[in-house]
Amino acid sequence: MRAIPFPRDVDVSCALETQSGQQVGLIRPRSNRSSAINREVADLSYEVLGPGGAPILSLKRLGGLARRHTIVVEDATGRHLGRIRQTSSVWRQMRTTRITVALEVGGHQVATTDICIHPRDRFAAVCEPIGPTVGPAIATVERQWRSVGTSNDFFDYTLSCLQPTVHPLPELLLATAFAHYLYDRLAVGGPLETYQSFGRGGTWHDPR
Repeated sequence: MRAIPFPRDVDVSCALETQSGQQVGLIRPRSNRSSAINREVADLSYEVLGPGGAPILSLKRLGGLARRHTIVVEDATGRHLGRIRQTSSVWRQMRTTRITVALEVGGHQVATTDICIHPRDRFAAVCEPIGPTVGPAIATVERQWRSVGTSNDFFDYTLSCLQPTVHPLPELLLATAFAHYLYDRLAVGGPLETYQSFGRGGTWHDPR
């Protein structure tokens, strides 16, 4: 997952590449609205494009200061596939650089992981396992800083699958890797940067 930087850091987009560096997809904003309802809810929507440029997935982030975060995963027809749901407390997301999430299909938890939100430390070692509460990891997400010549730091993210998986778990794993990228971008820029520019003081957990 290779970051696509823009001169003004107001969008979150990334290229999907194979291990050899071949681009096989793209994640881009669909109808982002960094808005708040009673300072609780913000929703950001993204579409995942396949090798031919056609939409194959939709990712929608819901959450806010008083509401735990969720990323809803849908296919191109709008069919619900699963979700990434925050299970750690709201206080933890405000006081630490981590949130714990569950990967859920049909209301059942299939895996859990932590999302590390620490973009200010470009050389921090980030390699988060994804797996059941008990048992070996099924995948990992690793972050690596990349110099892109902008004032903000950007990172690339590698999703490594350690075990065979079946639909819709691969889609949820991709959404989990994107969550790492999204929350790092929201912490230092991204679609909330326009709010900060006008003195509204938004953060990744509270877009105000």
